[in-house]
Amino acid sequence: MGNSGLTRRNSVFFLGKQDSSSSDKNERRMTVSSRQNTLQEEEVTTTVKKSVPFPEPLTDREKQLLIETWAILEQDIASVGVITFISLFETHPDVQQVFMPFSGIELEELKQSKQLRAHALRVMAFVQKAVARLYEPDKLDALLRDLGKKHYSYGAKQNYVDLIGPQFIQAIQPSLEKHWNADTDEAWNKLFKYIAHIMKDAIATEEFYNK
Repeated sequence: MGNSGLTRRNSVFFLGKQDSSSSDKNERRMTVSSRQNTLQEEEVTTTVKKSVPFPEPLTDREKQLLIETWAILEQDIASVGVITFISLFETHPDVQQVFMPFSGIELEELKQSKQLRAHALRVMAFVQKAVARLYEPDKLDALLRDLGKKHYSYGAKQNYVDLIGPQFIQAIQPSLEKHWNADTDEAWNKLFKYIAHIMKDAIATEEFYNK
């Protein structure tokens, strides 16, 4: 214990006046840098909020509808995923070109593609995680922000994030025919608007820091 205290005192004394001054300057620089980073983060958040209003939150009833209908979709989850991407590529051919493994491949061929099926399953697994976190907003937010950052690293554009929701909703309707109504439609639309909002916020933040 005594040696420990002596070492700490010697550390201070051996700095001398000049080193102490340098240390103070470094601390001031760190403080200024920290403040600048905070201001930059606030600037990014403010810019995103101004450009895109925060989506309307899901009600408890809507959350329950999502959980119930997702339980039905899980019975044929791969087919829903493949249909979602085929529809997306049909309506937005430019998006297909961004997916390098699927670029230039005919849609009829893609319908039988094991690689597309695997990718679709990964996307459906993500939706499953989102639904499982509906009552844990902090965990859901962290999940979406992490995915947004990954999409930035893939070179995905912000506007691409808005495209998957409508195609997914169109793809699931046949599987939920007996359960599909205005309330179900509203619940899934609100969920994907929230997903898109948080992901785009994360992408915008990455774009800001990597100008």
